[in-house]
Amino acid sequence: MNRYDRYIRILSGVVGVLAAIYGAALLFDPETVNARNASFTWLEKKQADQADRIELSGAEGAVTLVRKEGVWFSSRNNTEYPAKQMRINDFLNILTAKGRYPVRGTSAASFERFGLAEGKASRAVIRGGLSEHPLLDLLIGGTDGAGREIYLRSSGGTEVRSGEDKISAYIDGSPTAWFDLRLFPESLQAESVQRLTVYAPPSEEEPAPAPLVFARQDGGWTVTGVPEADTQRVESYIRSILEAEGADFLEDTRIGDRAGSLLLELGNGQTRAVRIGSLTESNQRNAEVEGSSFKYVLAEWTVNRLFRNGSYFARQ
Repeated sequence: MNRYDRYIRILSGVVGVLAAIYGAALLFDPETVNARNASFTWLEKKQADQADRIELSGAEGAVTLVRKEGVWFSSRNNTEYPAKQMRINDFLNILTAKGRYPVRGTSAASFERFGLAEGKASRAVIRGGLSEHPLLDLLIGGTDGAGREIYLRSSGGTEVRSGEDKISAYIDGSPTAWFDLRLFPESLQAESVQRLTVYAPPSEEEPAPAPLVFARQDGGWTVTGVPEADTQRVESYIRSILEAEGADFLEDTRIGDRAGSLLLELGNGQTRAVRIGSLTESNQRNAEVEGSSFKYVLAEWTVNRLFRNGSYFARQ
């Protein structure tokens, strides 16, 4: 071996040793270790796919969501109501997404300080599969001083983690936020409505209002009592009816005395009808939709959107 080859071998060895030292330094560097430990997920994707029951308890009450044949429902008083599928999927995606959740404490003595004591924290329990144990039992505590991160831990565990607060809105919001309260399915489009008859509820100004009839004609709309209708306003109004939502489901079997209605006639010959009840003590009205087994509570502003004065549709 000549002198040149010997130098090359010595230099290669030195480079190898330096590389090993550098690699070890990266591996055991405190910042690197913390970053590696901070990367965390609360629920595996395959577990979320098995989920068929979600139990939430937060600031505004408890919610139970159940999945049957791939469709989620919100259960209340032994009745299953339509639930917002996308909202539930988004919630599960937050739990399955890997994120930065650094450890902030590892002793039971810290639970109270982080708002994670049993019985005081909000909670999300995910169940599914054949096991009697939950897939996830997550406690949700308080936020940090800046209000950007929230403290969490698994029930029964001692490890407290913090992370960006993406979950509080789901846990601590109103239980009705999980209900799909649309009066009509999303598949029903404004283009399919050919005729609309509106019987507005009586009021002090109009004790017996005449019905408004909207009909498509030559690419526009005609409205009874309106010499020239504003097509854009009529079409926007039709869309607002189809997108209308209740404030809650009505658990009573009756909506009260009938006080108004809307009848939609579709291009395929089918009809859809909404019947409105008399004004309640809470200044709301109840409603029922033809073909649906559910009844709805309507807020005052929703009723005002459903029933417009004929002059509103006149071209300016």
